[in-house]
Amino acid sequence: MVKGEKGIVKLQKRFAYTYNDKDHFKYVVTIPEEIVNELGWKEKQELEPKVEDHKLVFKERSQAPKRH
Repeated sequence: MVKGEKGIVKLQKRFAYTYNDKDHFKYVVTIPEEIVNELGWKEKQELEPKVEDHKLVFKERSQAPKRH
């Protein structure tokens, strides 16, 4: 990667499951390790996705939901 360049990521479509004869998919974006390190994110950390001004934004989840 060129210094200062974060790289390009691609949206990937992956088969998830079939329900009522209909295929369902999930979408995956791989975030470069340099960006994950820069943000201080850790493996398995929960992130909250949100759309803001037509942009996808991820925020660190403040606390895990309580399970009963």
